[in-house]
Amino acid sequence: MTGYDFADSHCHLESCPGMIAPQVLHITSGYSQQSNERNAHIAEENANVYLCAGIAPQEAMKHPDVKIRLVEWEEKIASLPKLVAIGEIGLDYHWAKTPEEKHYQHEAFVSQLVLAERLGLPVVIHSRDAEEDCLEIVKNFNLQYMMHCFSGSNEQAQSACAHRGVVSVPPLRSKDRKQFIRDLPLEKLLAESDAPYIGKAPSSALEAIKTIAEIKGLAEDAVKRQLLQNTIAFFKIK
Repeated sequence: MTGYDFADSHCHLESCPGMIAPQVLHITSGYSQQSNERNAHIAEENANVYLCAGIAPQEAMKHPDVKIRLVEWEEKIASLPKLVAIGEIGLDYHWAKTPEEKHYQHEAFVSQLVLAERLGLPVVIHSRDAEEDCLEIVKNFNLQYMMHCFSGSNEQAQSACAHRGVVSVPPLRSKDRKQFIRDLPLEKLLAESDAPYIGKAPSSALEAIKTIAEIKGLAEDAVKRQLLQNTIAFFKIK
């Protein structure tokens, strides 16, 4: 598996200067056009970093002309180096307070799902207080998808994984998270730091790996290896 010690399936390296570890597989994620480009530069400069680029719902809802802007944004996203997924994209009803903001989020989400399908790439989904809607929409597409930093219910996690989804676990414990970690096959789980927003650094993905190992009663090294394999397979990294 290319000599990696473990994988961090979702981080934001443009906000984590100096934290790229040589033996770690990093998937760095953009959320706006500027952050996409900054993360692309980091991926291009580091052999063990790959790029996930997209327009996040919190960004999309700021733009009443989002449908027009997406034409330019998506063209640029499609041309970025080391692009292995479209994301993070999705819906966030915690921040969307008006019907208009939700509408802009939906327009961006669906448009980028179409882009991912056209490019043959998986998607990384940000869902906050919107898990049911995200799953209902993405299931209409022929796409593999990762539920990033998933905080939904066990039933929603099961539904995603029964379709074409996988679930990414952050270094943050909760009752619902414990349930779906226990009940899902290990092959359907990934670990992430979401650094610097949840974990302080990409190495915080190790905390998620430790949590998964404890809940499943498995050796930590075995979980680390399997989740690395899961990450490589999901993002089709060669």
